[in-house]
Amino acid sequence: MLRSHLVQALVGLSTCEKHGEKEKLFCEDDHRILCHSCSLAPEHKDHHILPLEEVAATGKEKLLETQKCLKRKEERLQEKLDHLVRAEVNCKTYFFDYQHILFSEYEILEWFVEEEKDLQFNLLREQFINNMVKYDRRKVKLSQELQSVQSLLLDVEMHVEETPSEMVQGMKGTLDKSEKLLLHEEPEPEAVSEDWRTYVVTGRTQMLMTFFRDITLDPDTAHIHLVVSKDLKSVKYTSVPQDQSNNKDRFVHSLTVLGAQTFTSGRHYWEVEVGENTQWEVGICEESISRKCLRPPSPEEVRTISGCKRQDGFYLCSSRDGYHQRPPIPKVGIFLHYEWGHLGFYNAMDRTLLFHFPKKDFQKPMRPFFSLCVPDKESPTRSLIICPRSDQ
Repeated sequence: MLRSHLVQALVGLSTCEKHGEKEKLFCEDDHRILCHSCSLAPEHKDHHILPLEEVAATGKEKLLETQKCLKRKEERLQEKLDHLVRAEVNCKTYFFDYQHILFSEYEILEWFVEEEKDLQFNLLREQFINNMVKYDRRKVKLSQELQSVQSLLLDVEMHVEETPSEMVQGMKGTLDKSEKLLLHEEPEPEAVSEDWRTYVVTGRTQMLMTFFRDITLDPDTAHIHLVVSKDLKSVKYTSVPQDQSNNKDRFVHSLTVLGAQTFTSGRHYWEVEVGENTQWEVGICEESISRKCLRPPSPEEVRTISGCKRQDGFYLCSSRDGYHQRPPIPKVGIFLHYEWGHLGFYNAMDRTLLFHFPKKDFQKPMRPFFSLCVPDKESPTRSLIICPRSDQ
């Protein structure tokens, strides 16, 4: 009954050249395999000697645990490398998208600042090149570390498949290398600039102010929970309904009011103070926009941007794009070039670009658009204010 087990236990065991016995023991002090007679020699008298099978079993457990740790590290590194590659792709996408935006902006301003265009493109390209260099360096570091982990994994997997005597003699170096690699702190990636949206263009403020318009609100279009000031320059939410007469021009479902001006041609610029409102929307809309419909207006009817303040920060969104986190904006500038089908939104504090709608011909008369939301309990009611002209 025991013969098959004894034969299997002896497979792969080496034979002592001195005593002709199977080497079934292992001296942990000298880190060598012994036969029974060798273990009785005086030089091993006080050494810690264990059965080879027991040492091999313990060693295999360590190797298998190390294998798991290395695989987890491999997965983390691969995930970081994948994330880096995706970020690199996004960087390239942003570069080409905003290169187009920048070109379009300069088309409008070329009769003001033609000589500055090449400089701005060079700055953008330099930022792109610097980002690419940082991405390449980070990819090389991660790839090298990933290769080291994969090489050690191959060593571990090789030792796991070896005979006990081969495994216990060869695994120490692999375990030492694995321990150092697993304890090695992964470096933080270099900071990469992703601020593609701010372009300071000489002469932009003067150009925009050339087309400044005195915009006023049309109280006949205001939702019944909106109060329009007497000077027609500001609007705020109220919980008390105002005039409830059946006015065909009044918005019924959205907290919206339109500007009194109608645009069918020309270039026009105005600014709106949005202040501390938790949610707002400004821009332009078709004069024929539905005032009674429950559904949101179509992209053809409105071209707007909106701001939303949440616990984790401030978000900016356009009527054709998703939300983007950014610092709060106290004042928004709006520039309309009707003949070119151009609409741009600016931070009115420094006249830097926030968002630019792709050129699309206007088919109908357009009007300024203003919208608020119902304030929550923690946020007081604030106004949207149409700003007076300021060249600062």
